[in-house]
Amino acid sequence: MVKNMNDSKKRVSKIDERLEEINKNITTLQDSILSMKTTLETVTKKEVEKECLAQLTLKTNENMSKFLKERLLKCTIMDWCTRRVERATSMILRAFMEQGTRSAMEQVKYHVEAATRHVKEIKCPDEKCFKNSITTFKTLEQLMEAATEMSAKFTKDLYTPKRWPGFEGIREEEICSLLAPLSHVTRLKILKKLGKGGENYARLERKIGVKGGHLQFHLNNLIQAGYVTQEKPQGKYLITRKGLTALKFSHELGKVVFFVS
Repeated sequence: MVKNMNDSKKRVSKIDERLEEINKNITTLQDSILSMKTTLETVTKKEVEKECLAQLTLKTNENMSKFLKERLLKCTIMDWCTRRVERATSMILRAFMEQGTRSAMEQVKYHVEAATRHVKEIKCPDEKCFKNSITTFKTLEQLMEAATEMSAKFTKDLYTPKRWPGFEGIREEEICSLLAPLSHVTRLKILKKLGKGGENYARLERKIGVKGGHLQFHLNNLIQAGYVTQEKPQGKYLITRKGLTALKFSHELGKVVFFVS
């Protein structure tokens, strides 16, 4: 009787230990998922800002060309006004690159107010020219607002709970094409190294321990899959947002499968 009780206590104790271990694993998994979401949010924000900067530069050039083309050539303050608009747009773009959207939006507001105030003080002889300068600032503002909304939408979607999809929704060929580039140890090593920052070919050779055509073969597979890109010919190799997502997925998949087994 006493032996049975002792055996029961031991089993209960083992069950408690196992439950505690499971709870720790669940907590670790939740922390990892949160970390992955945070990383994705950060990477996506940078991608959105990069795309926005390209649009800002393009639209700035277009609007400045229009401003310069349509200004009144006989205007006595033409040179002063032109320098002011060019300097203002440069300051807005610099604020966006160095300090982010909010600072750039504040710059836009400041320059619009300053331009409106000065046009009254100096009695601008060409209302169309003034409107073109304001349009330049307003266009930048609209593009930055759109970028902010896009980033906010992604964050909302990222943290909105999703229902588990039915297995019939699995697209076999597409999933296999996404997993295939990850099915080699060297490629995962490459993604892990690039996940910490860009590397040139020589440094990758040393860090991965694979040389010559073998390394290039695996890099080409990752580039074709869209997981890795290169800054320029002979430049650094960089992990893409898609590659970072695949790397995080591999990490989480390994943890979940090992936990279940």
